[in-house]
Amino acid sequence: MATTTYDSTIPVCTSILRTLTHILKKAISTTENPDSLLSARLHENMYPLADQIRIATQYTENLAARLTGREAAQFGGNPSSFAESFERINTVLENLSKAEKDVVNEYAEKLGPTPVGPGVVVDMSAASYAHSIVLPNVYFHLGTAYGILRKEGVDLGKRDWYEGWFPRE
Repeated sequence: MATTTYDSTIPVCTSILRTLTHILKKAISTTENPDSLLSARLHENMYPLADQIRIATQYTENLAARLTGREAAQFGGNPSSFAESFERINTVLENLSKAEKDVVNEYAEKLGPTPVGPGVVVDMSAASYAHSIVLPNVYFHLGTAYGILRKEGVDLGKRDWYEGWFPRE
């Protein structure tokens, strides 16, 4: 059976956000003042954890909206607490769960204006947008969030990275 755009986007984004949720929950359980982690960075010229959460959730929400023909929810600035971070993640996970396979696959090849850089917009299919812009970005921001938390002393390992991909019972 051929893999569809739905198969290579919606479950993948769901798994990424489940992993993000897992590592953030682990951070809360092992840190006295978890909200202070939201300003932590890997390097002074890199975005802090709050931005990693904002970008991963907004890109995923934008993709879910584009693949289902609706307007994307806009979250605004960075989350200011872990509670707000989980609200955003849960909103996007709920929207992903509502994405119907046939609808996603129908929208996959539809061309639409796509921002690809500051002031640059090109016509691109939703599938191309997913695989060349969104997925690389959400993987990057998940990996950076993981790195920030490791740097800050949260005991994370490889199994924590895979947590979102493990089958649910």
